[in-house]
Amino acid sequence: MNATALFFVTHGSSDPRSWLGLQDLVAIARSQSHLYISGGCLEGQPLTLAQQLEKFAHEIIAHGISTIAVLPLLLLQGVHVSEDIPAEVAIAQSKFQDRLHFRTIAHLGTHSQIPDLLLQQFEKYTDTSSQEEPSRILVSHGSRRAEANHVVENLARSSQAIAAYWGVEPKIETQIEYLLAQNIYKINVLPYFLTEGGITEAIANKLKPYRDQAQIQQLPVPLSNEQLVSLALSMI
Repeated sequence: MNATALFFVTHGSSDPRSWLGLQDLVAIARSQSHLYISGGCLEGQPLTLAQQLEKFAHEIIAHGISTIAVLPLLLLQGVHVSEDIPAEVAIAQSKFQDRLHFRTIAHLGTHSQIPDLLLQQFEKYTDTSSQEEPSRILVSHGSRRAEANHVVENLARSSQAIAAYWGVEPKIETQIEYLLAQNIYKINVLPYFLTEGGITEAIANKLKPYRDQAQIQQLPVPLSNEQLVSLALSMI
């Protein structure tokens, strides 16, 4: 039996779709792997992430598991990846000492296939028969850490897009107005998020006031659940 188990970490939310979405990912991963697999959230759950990790550890330690690989299903190396998750993992580790080891691996956004998948999603919704190809905006959550936003800017550049952010400038409205000022009226917007949810719905609402000025299409998030799980399992 493999001595490593896998624990996905997502941001979490008060929106119940967030927890249900994580459970879907865990179910898909279990169907594709022989590992013991579970998951938890930083926010939106009655237990802290450390407590969720401890609960999983108690469930699987009797099966000969010696290591739990903690995989942040997050796209940017913001505060959650750099500080919050390591702090919670350290708390969980302190409860088990040498009986079990928690190993945090690189967050999902570091996967080498991400740039190609973003470009493919833009290309999928580009009408090559049209004389005017749409301009592209890649919208990410954004971070207080400038280096995380630099990653988004590089991803946008590799997709022939410009970057926009939900939480920091330049926001989606700023970039739409920037393109309109250049007489660009055909725009595809790709949300760089793991799943559809409250923020993607809010982005759609931000785009509504501009629809009488331009042809704006909000694309689906770039990764299907199956693709997301495939990328995650390849990182173990």
